[in-house]
Amino acid sequence: MAEPEEGALACKVVLIGESGVGKTSIIARYTTNTFKSQLAITSGANFVTKNIIMEDENKSIKYEIWDTAGQERYRALAKVFYKNAAICILVYDITRKSSFDELKNYWIKEIKENAQPDVSKK
Repeated sequence: MAEPEEGALACKVVLIGESGVGKTSIIARYTTNTFKSQLAITSGANFVTKNIIMEDENKSIKYEIWDTAGQERYRALAKVFYKNAAICILVYDITRKSSFDELKNYWIKEIKENAQPDVSKK
């Protein structure tokens, strides 16, 4: 596979949701194809990058993937991470209805108020 070209398109992606819903696990699976059943809770935020090469278009995309802490005490920090995000991925735990309710009651409102108007919400 070819190396990413200089000047790759940059794409900031932010995963958002309550603590313990699996944001870190999703990122690990996508970036390193690994899975651990037990992970430490994210404090503040972490980020990783992944380069994708679209060979048929001769372009590359550098994804900057942000893992935000879901604990209530870190919620004010999350606003900073929405800035310049192209994609916000809302994550919830299908075994915890409350984590889905928090997406509707809190996180979607936060994205609307703090992210770019054209951010893609998935």
